[in-house]
Amino acid sequence: MKYSLENFLEGPLRSKLWNAFSFVVIRNPWTRLVSGYQNKVSNTSNNQAYKRIGEGMVRRMRNITDKAVLANLHPTFEEFIKVLVLDKGRSDRHFKPQFSIMCVPNAAYHYIVPLEFSDQMEEDVSRKIGRDVIPRGSYDKVTSDPRYQKSTLLAKEWLSGIDKELLEQFYEIYKADFVMGNYSNFTDPDFPLPKYP
Repeated sequence: MKYSLENFLEGPLRSKLWNAFSFVVIRNPWTRLVSGYQNKVSNTSNNQAYKRIGEGMVRRMRNITDKAVLANLHPTFEEFIKVLVLDKGRSDRHFKPQFSIMCVPNAAYHYIVPLEFSDQMEEDVSRKIGRDVIPRGSYDKVTSDPRYQKSTLLAKEWLSGIDKELLEQFYEIYKADFVMGNYSNFTDPDFPLPKYP
């Protein structure tokens, strides 16, 4: 990215960057997984930029090479997870572990804000940087409670039907994201909220 912070690490702004207040917003890996699938490669997605990625997943999982056949197929949710596991999370940036795509690698962030608590953190972060911050929050327009949002409900439903060994493999690849946000499993009653003592 032309204007990413990484590009300034060797320039004259280096010392200012390392001393600046920094924060990053992260998302529960389980709900991020469901959202990535649904919005990028599922049969309900109209995202043409990801159509070829979805076709590639189907080709790998079902060994289909006929382009005409592939044009009308989408990966299942389980196939999507299998590809992420096979690729060890090194695929498209929307599917990579969050810790690997943070703006400044190895930075010491002042705040790691779970998306599920971004509304509550807005005032504190705004005060630290001296301007209003509009948290991205959820795209769910029905409820602001993360436990009842569409991606959470879909995650509970879809993940409960996936092979436990595959989910364990996914967890191991994305473990740093789970630890970074202190996120619990999708079977927890307060899922997707982080667990705090």
